[in-house]
Amino acid sequence: MAEKPTTDRPATELEKAARAQAQQLGAMVRERREALGMRQDDVALATGVGHRFIVELEAGKPSCQLGRALVVAAAVGLRPFDLMSANNGDDNALLPDLADDLPDIADDDHG
Repeated sequence: MAEKPTTDRPATELEKAARAQAQQLGAMVRERREALGMRQDDVALATGVGHRFIVELEAGKPSCQLGRALVVAAAVGLRPFDLMSANNGDDNALLPDLADDLPDIADDDHG
């Protein structure tokens, strides 16, 4: 199997964070699937995705399709809130600071 070409540039902090979140999502899906006594094939059949997708999702592949990943997460009982609250200790340090001096938007009758 041919490998994809690699780039010489180092991963950005945002890319590193995305990889970490993909791995965390995969681990959560695997943990829930196993707790439910389901095999990867069971989840694939129930969600209409391929077995390989389940394997890659659980392995934390960062390029898995988000929509399909959310379908699988829902199938094992994970809700978007569960996925977001897994990072509740995260201070979103990668997000830019908002300016304190944003202009006020005047209210008008066009509402």
